[in-house]
Amino acid sequence: MARGRRSKGVLVLALCVGAVLWWLDHRGVIEAERGEYRELHGCTLVAHRNNDGDSFRVKTPDGKTQEFRLYFVDAPESALKTYRNGDSNKERLRHQGEYFGKLTQKETIAVGKQAKELTAALLGSEPFSVFTSDEPVFGGPRHYAFVQVRHRGQIRWLHELLVENGLARIYTKGARMPDGTEPETRKRNLFALEHKAMRGKRGAWEQGRSPVSLFGLFGLRIGNGWICSPSCWRNGLFLVLM
Repeated sequence: MARGRRSKGVLVLALCVGAVLWWLDHRGVIEAERGEYRELHGCTLVAHRNNDGDSFRVKTPDGKTQEFRLYFVDAPESALKTYRNGDSNKERLRHQGEYFGKLTQKETIAVGKQAKELTAALLGSEPFSVFTSDEPVFGGPRHYAFVQVRHRGQIRWLHELLVENGLARIYTKGARMPDGTEPETRKRNLFALEHKAMRGKRGAWEQGRSPVSLFGLFGLRIGNGWICSPSCWRNGLFLVLM
């Protein structure tokens, strides 16, 4: 009996040691899958005149205020601005308007205001979560981030809600998602959401002009098929199987 108890004890000890060794060996993989981000839960929006659809100030749980910029998307400017050095954002507005099918400056700014309002409503209604690796935006005080919000009873990413509503272009730095989704996979998902927004004439796409986006001229390959570019989409071609 004593020998049997000792054997069981040795077996349990061996299993525990094996589990610890496995964890040590796979720790890096587990951490990578969780994402290389600081998770800031319970954040709140800080009102500021420079807040925009994709860039805003946030009060983090430690009471500090930080400015974050969303990965993957660029919401149109919400106002025409002239800077201290005499430059303006007219050229940026022109590029943003072209993306959505040659919107006028006034129309582009109107879309930017809608994006700003949507972001303010989502972030201002209840606390939200920020995932950031503290990567600076062009070396400035802002940092890239992913933001999770509650929308209609579901947890959603803010950047995809902007695209889904036709209020942002897929046009800025991407990164691996906090859940481990690779950037190219995330882009494909965003292009699919953009395609739906075009068909539904949401946000900027409701103007009804010929849309021009990052699909380019030939579309986006997904799996064994292609989702057509906006140019072939408006001609009635939606999916071309390879």
